[in-house]
Amino acid sequence: MKEKLFVSWSGGKDSYLSLLKAKEEGLDIQYLLNFIGNQGRSMSHGISEESLRQQADALGIPLITEQVSWGNYEEGFMRLTSKLKEKGITGGIFGDINIAEHREWVEKMCDKLGLTAYLPLWDIAEEDVLAELIRRGARLLIVSLDKKALPQEWLGKEINQNFLSVCMEAGVSPCGEKGEYHTMAIGGPLFRTSLEFVDKGCYELDNKYFLEI
Repeated sequence: MKEKLFVSWSGGKDSYLSLLKAKEEGLDIQYLLNFIGNQGRSMSHGISEESLRQQADALGIPLITEQVSWGNYEEGFMRLTSKLKEKGITGGIFGDINIAEHREWVEKMCDKLGLTAYLPLWDIAEEDVLAELIRRGARLLIVSLDKKALPQEWLGKEINQNFLSVCMEAGVSPCGEKGEYHTMAIGGPLFRTSLEFVDKGCYELDNKYFLEI
């Protein structure tokens, strides 16, 4: 029987490329799975639930969300994935690249539920991840920045080859694996239509800039 899978969905570049690769391998993606913080925005990225749903509609894949905090994230993950398993879901796609603790957590949680964890980006060089997305025409909007890592002028812009060069020259993780920046995919392969957005400025939280769209 063909596996039915969810994608752990941040809305950003890593989960998007993982989705692309999973689709190309013929995996059956049933849902995008996102965890929403108490402010109605996705954890880390700060993307509103409304924007995530518009994104999911453009991709043609249902989005399922669960409200959590960092303190009960694991509980929320178990609760939601347990419900999906009851619906016949057999595993999940995760966008982790090179942080061993993240992979260990994902595999531990999936193992508890009898789910299979797929990590299609694991151990790919970060600059190669970004270069592939750029080469394939992905439109990736920068929605958050660490004040100490990158210039604020990049907030609200789309990732391009110049941005990759800036990261490399500044010694910043090309994929922002230490939280230097986060993105939202707004167009590219699999998108039935590109998303249009209005830049409403930014707000600051925990030494980071977040884009209001």
